[in-house]
Amino acid sequence: MTKTGLMTDFSPKANWQWQFDTEREKLMLNMGDYSIDIVYKANMLAFHSADPVFFTIEDVANYIELFDSISLSDFPPQISCTIIVHILAVGLFHKPLMPKSWLFKSLNSGTQEVNKGDRVTLTSSRTDQTGDYLVLENSDDFVLCMLVGDSHALTASKSLQQFQIVKVTRDKICLPEVETENNWNSYQIF
Repeated sequence: MTKTGLMTDFSPKANWQWQFDTEREKLMLNMGDYSIDIVYKANMLAFHSADPVFFTIEDVANYIELFDSISLSDFPPQISCTIIVHILAVGLFHKPLMPKSWLFKSLNSGTQEVNKGDRVTLTSSRTDQTGDYLVLENSDDFVLCMLVGDSHALTASKSLQQFQIVKVTRDKICLPEVETENNWNSYQIF
């Protein structure tokens, strides 16, 4: 996150805009006196314009719905805001991903039901490290997940950083053993 001021109000404003910083090759959401750098690499984004794109009414509606969802209640507002901004960036600008299932252990028969917004874990096939993820998309065969933990070591030299996404087959995901009430209500981001 890039701070140019202290953010205490997380409600979307008319001046919020997506900007691509061509010098740093970074997408960011400029929120007036505050901005959030998006972690996705420039080559994975379909937005490289120097012209800003303002937050739309649909962006605002999706942001508010997600911010008010019960599953974000265990995160501080600043982290919830950053998670949501990354979810919106995926829906708006991220190019499709190929599955990377070989990086993760098969942990179930692939029949577990998961929905958008569910918290799941993925375990690295090389390091045995488990990461905390959020389901962004769910199809019959694949699940697109965003890392909400700090980082997840996948191999000795490769790791995902917070808010990065990965697509895996359904047999790689594991629902937490203890169900919590912190599941998102359904939402539409695409």
